[in-house]
Amino acid sequence: MGGLGDSLLVYPVLEILKKRGYHLTVWGNSEYFSLAKIAGFCNKVTFYEPKEHFDLRIIFSADRETFSSSDKTIFVDPFVREKIWIIDYYLKSLNLEGEEFSKILNIGIKTKKNSSLCIIHPGSGSKKKNPEIDFFLELDKILKKMGFNTLYIIGPAEERQGNFFIKSLFVNNVLDLAKNLLKASLYIGLDSGVSHLSSYLGVPSVVIFGPTDPVIWHPIGENLFVIRDNSCLPCFPSICKELKCLDKKFLIYEIERLLCKNIKKLKVSKAQVMGMKD
Repeated sequence: MGGLGDSLLVYPVLEILKKRGYHLTVWGNSEYFSLAKIAGFCNKVTFYEPKEHFDLRIIFSADRETFSSSDKTIFVDPFVREKIWIIDYYLKSLNLEGEEFSKILNIGIKTKKNSSLCIIHPGSGSKKKNPEIDFFLELDKILKKMGFNTLYIIGPAEERQGNFFIKSLFVNNVLDLAKNLLKASLYIGLDSGVSHLSSYLGVPSVVIFGPTDPVIWHPIGENLFVIRDNSCLPCFPSICKELKCLDKKFLIYEIERLLCKNIKKLKVSKAQVMGMKD
């Protein structure tokens, strides 16, 4: 019953088990796992505990006492104790190391790309991971100088922030969220479920990490660009007061440098970049 990002990080396990011939039922947040069913990674998604007989039960929880178990039950602690990518940890825990899984989530939606659209998600599941709102206002100016039209995706956690942005879209349905993300040629966000989904869908995604460790928690995706000030060690959940890792000047500089370096991949014209520098 974790968040969207936590749910998406389980998808590779589902995909691998499905390839091995299992008929899969997923018990969890049924909306967040609905995309797994669309992608063909499972057969059924349920919010309530299934009562059928299963040949194998895999439970992602550190709480073993709450769940009934048998010799056919495998518990996976969702909190990794070593500095490796959470998906590698899951596969290692389940003896699935080396198995191939999709780097792009195919949910069969054909959407026309808008070459100038940059979608920004200004929030996350924890305020401790978010820079100040003026960072996004400064970022917006830079993106517009580069020729992007910005659209802010606002979810239930950021509903109050919608008033800060001229153009924002409230989305609280994961399928609608995916459809909108697929229209963008660029996405910028924080360590959030929306960022995980954007990267997994193959949208070129700039993801800002602050107190959390991207080595462990980075999204799935081949067009992923992670920004983090590595001079400040990850400290989540015991957040330091300074939050130097989310310094506005550092983030703006790094994003501007990254976009200039990868401009061809992001389909922005060289003339627009030169205009920004001027």
